[in-house]
Amino acid sequence: MTLHVRRAELGDRATVHALLTAQLVEHHLPADPARIDRGLEAAFRPGSPAWLLVAERDGTPVGVLLANEIVSVEKGGGTLWIEELYVTPQARRTGVARAILDHVLEEARRHDLRALDLEVVRTQAAAIALYRAAGFRKVARDRLTLDL
Repeated sequence: MTLHVRRAELGDRATVHALLTAQLVEHHLPADPARIDRGLEAAFRPGSPAWLLVAERDGTPVGVLLANEIVSVEKGGGTLWIEELYVTPQARRTGVARAILDHVLEEARRHDLRALDLEVVRTQAAAIALYRAAGFRKVARDRLTLDL
């Protein structure tokens, strides 16, 4: 079975929308289709800092990643904030998440980025194990948000 990770194209929009919707629903987060559409519109916009990737196994979409390149003085340059990484339930524990993460790490290094940052819900033991195995470390901070 062949696993391929690639940049999402405009023709993947419906697939990416469905994958991101499934992730939000699974995590009991608002999955408003209009918000997801606006997010994807921003991600596909020319010049967008978004990295939008699709993982396919034998041509079937099984994962998605949405990340954003940002500038950090703390890290001394460009970093990548991983916003979403989702693998379909039937494809979990088969190397899909690791393949997506490996692809991102390779591309980030190729783009001379200084760090990758993300957050994980504390109950996601498998995700935490994946990131720890890749070298991520816990940072003692609280995330705050303000919707506009």
